[in-house]
Amino acid sequence: MQGNVRKSVTEQVQRILREGCERRGMIVDPQPDTALAALGLDSLQLVEMVFELESYYAVQVDEELLAQLQSVADVIDMLTQALPTAAVEELA
Repeated sequence: MQGNVRKSVTEQVQRILREGCERRGMIVDPQPDTALAALGLDSLQLVEMVFELESYYAVQVDEELLAQLQSVADVIDMLTQALPTAAVEELA
């Protein structure tokens, strides 16, 4: 079940990152091991992306964690941990 949740979150994070980069004229295929710095995200863009993901999943993440995000996998982990049990069961 947890694997399905992680897969769903991974796909959503990749989609949002890809679309955000395309709006800035960059064509990327963000993978979990991709560094956020390699995507050219500044702090405002990162916050906007996380806000979009929070809205999509109806969760709130600890804003202090944003400064610690280094890779796409970090974003995936943060969101997976923020999901309530009911949402995890629904995604599975």
